Amino acid sequence: MAVSARRHRQIRTLTPHSLAVAVALLVAGGAGAQAAGEAPTRRFTAAYGLSFLNLPAGEASLAVERADARYALELEAGLRGLAGFFFDGAGKATVAGSTNRAGAVTATFRIDSRYGGKPIAVELDLAGGRVRSASVAPPPTPRDDRVPVAPEDRVGVVDPLTMLTIPLGTAPLDPGLCDRRIPVFDGASRADLVLSRGSLATVTEGAYRGPALDCRVRWVPISGHRSGGSNVRRMAANDDMRVRFAPILDGALLLPLSITVATGWGSVRIEATRWGGAPPAGPDAPAARPGVTVRLPNAR
Repeated sequence: MAVSARRHRQIRTLTPHSLAVAVALLVAGGAGAQAAGEAPTRRFTAAYGLSFLNLPAGEASLAVERADARYALELEAGLRGLAGFFFDGAGKATVAGSTNRAGAVTATFRIDSRYGGKPIAVELDLAGGRVRSASVAPPPTPRDDRVPVAPEDRVGVVDPLTMLTIPLGTAPLDPGLCDRRIPVFDGASRADLVLSRGSLATVTEGAYRGPALDCRVRWVPISGHRSGGSNVRRMAANDDMRVRFAPILDGALLLPLSITVATGWGSVRIEATRWGGAPPAGPDAPAARPGVTVRLPNAR
């Protein structure tokens, strides 16, 4: 009984940060309907499995649409198995934006969700990477050790669901693509996602076969977080987070193929179970589960 209770506390401590960070890394981009005379919309779909301690914990499906500089993404995800036993999650998020040579330009971000039985609503409006307005309901609980968000922390940022998509264009796959620092604002806090230590790999097994890019990931809190929070300290010190990218849409965009976040109790892993092709339909389709729907632009 004591062991079961301790494992329950460990998972509750782990999930809001490690599990949420891992799920948030599943991102990609764009928005807008196609107008006459524009390039045809291209579409890509994938499915992912989420595991913790090598046990099934959730599933996600991803659809990306892109036309010229505009693109759209839809992500549906739900917890099940181990994670679903301790937590429930459901909601809808939308992001609209466009891309330029510098990367993504997020315009709006919205999310209405439930996590652990509690509703969470976030609204962001941005212009040129500058946050014009932000609201989070319920707001973060006031704490003496919460680092204030300075005005400069709301400039040059992307939303939390665009942070790990890499635009490739006509450039070759290169380890240097990992060398980037991505400023992220979620409505209440600012953090930087630092990618480094790039290497090329050839994937020969699984849903995707072909060249891939491996990157190390570090999470660096800037403001809005609790400086004395134990989970914040653990995530900031975590030097064992990796993401593997693979190309889609004729190589124009890189999306996460797998994500691994090591913790003191085991690894959280997200891995593609289908890469391209039509999603299953009919009697063989998976049963509907609480999910999150997302449309967003590509990270820089």
